[in-house]
Amino acid sequence: MDKGLKRKIFMFSALIGAMIFYLIFFGRKNIAVGIMIIIAAFMNLKDDLSYKPGLSFIKVLGLLLVLGIVSYFNSPITILSCILTFLVVFGTTFSSYHLFRSDVYMPYLLCYFIMSANPVTLENLPLRLMALVCGAVFIVGLNIILNRDKHYNISKETLNNLIEEVNKSIDLKLEGKDVSMDSFKTAKEFYLSLYQRFEYKYFPSPKQQSILNIIKAFQSIGYLLSKSNPTDNELRYIKKVLSEIREIKIEEVFEGVEIETKGMMHILLNLEIIANELDKDLSDNITAPDKKILTQIFKPFNKRQFNFRSVKFVFAFKMALIMLLWEVLTMLFNLPFTKWLFFVTVSMMVPYIDDMKYTAQKRIMGTFLGVFIFAIILIVMPVIPISKSAVIIIVVVICLFVFVWKMKDRLIRNTATTLMSVMTSLSYIEAPDAITLKILWVIVGIAAVSLFNFKFLPYSVEKETRNNLENCYLLNEKSIDLIRQKCHGDNTEYKTTLFVSESIVRENIQINDDNKELYNLQFMISNLCNFILSYLDVNGCSDELNKNLLDIIDKDANVNENLDSKESVMAWSMRNTIDMFKKERELMNDIA
Repeated sequence: MDKGLKRKIFMFSALIGAMIFYLIFFGRKNIAVGIMIIIAAFMNLKDDLSYKPGLSFIKVLGLLLVLGIVSYFNSPITILSCILTFLVVFGTTFSSYHLFRSDVYMPYLLCYFIMSANPVTLENLPLRLMALVCGAVFIVGLNIILNRDKHYNISKETLNNLIEEVNKSIDLKLEGKDVSMDSFKTAKEFYLSLYQRFEYKYFPSPKQQSILNIIKAFQSIGYLLSKSNPTDNELRYIKKVLSEIREIKIEEVFEGVEIETKGMMHILLNLEIIANELDKDLSDNITAPDKKILTQIFKPFNKRQFNFRSVKFVFAFKMALIMLLWEVLTMLFNLPFTKWLFFVTVSMMVPYIDDMKYTAQKRIMGTFLGVFIFAIILIVMPVIPISKSAVIIIVVVICLFVFVWKMKDRLIRNTATTLMSVMTSLSYIEAPDAITLKILWVIVGIAAVSLFNFKFLPYSVEKETRNNLENCYLLNEKSIDLIRQKCHGDNTEYKTTLFVSESIVRENIQINDDNKELYNLQFMISNLCNFILSYLDVNGCSDELNKNLLDIIDKDANVNENLDSKESVMAWSMRNTIDMFKKERELMNDIA
């Protein structure tokens, strides 16, 4: 059976199961909460929670319990609850919006407003909180099961996968075929697994630094194989070294082969780095970072995250502000059934104005189509020989099925959710009011959100890309400075942090014809800087190379021709890095 089909069947079964489970154990008022929990669980699969499952469970549970408790104080709406709603919406959106275009915040916010619209008494609050505890168990449990094969350590399996990908690319080269960087998926997936691991990004342990050095070296070998043309003898020798990589001594890597191409020299130096890191003790040695390091980390981190240049901050602030507006208006004018206003705002508010027009069009079309189907159901309902409650249940189940089966089709998804919401509203209001209020609040919500997005702190993918290209430029500048510090004998323990951060930033860049040259240039500079620093870690630096590297960086000097072959490669790599960095600066000025 197709993997996608299995996923849809499983998700639909989970939604129906949640409805029945929550109805039996937690009552009617928590059925919708159970549905949102299931949706949150599936949307959370993009955010791997299996790395530290205990901590992940505490985070998810803490978030759900906070939402549950604050929603209790949000009925009836008061000045205090308005302030609490602003803080909860901002905190949930800001903390959940980790990756480019991530929307995992959505089911959590919908869950909050569902609980606010279906309040419970203080007597029943523990039951609701228990429902949220069960939800946290399901969210984290499902995530751990499906993400259990993610890589965080250099296991035998991971190393074999890395070696196998290189060997396959060598076989293609030997057959005279081209090799693409897309062939080297294991290293890229490894980095993706680490994007939200805070300690990897900011204070990696010696073991984690070694792991990332190995991954980066394999990435560099893949890049060199795709861009250069080693001879057949060189290619066969690379396979030989890889087959012995766990046992081979560093000084033996260059033995047994005549180097005929420049690319081969770089590949062998990367193999030296891998052999050196594998020779280290990679057992866990967990030590807490000292206060000075934490201060150095958090000051720039907070400065970068909590300002209006951060798309994450701007988006969370706008989401919280418009929700505060709806809360205040509902409180002042006692507006009816405004939960639809909150729901449409959560689904309509997008971080980038580029998506706004398309999202609004599909939402309006889906609303009118859903209301039209609802009207037809109302017409035929009197002649259907079952109760109104049974009709509502059947329609909701069908809508859930359509929602799951056509999740990627925004129009059908919006139609299904509209029909489901107006059908369930029949338990509280009359059909004419349901139609009128649904259309009214959707139109008001879309109009307000559109005006809010375009007129107040508009943020576009183009702006985000420009900021991230600028960040990559600054990170490359720091990488060159790190080489300077290494030559001066200073501590360079932040090397791993720097290159992981650069990889994260690069994933958030939308490549186009205008920035493609700059994007590729930044990638090559980053790789060369990492390559030079890793070499210096493994082989050290002679006085001649040390002086030459500093002269190249500070005085724009040429390569010292008296260096030996290995050190000459380092010097030329530094010379190329500086030349490319000059070009990068020119291109940055062009797009500024």
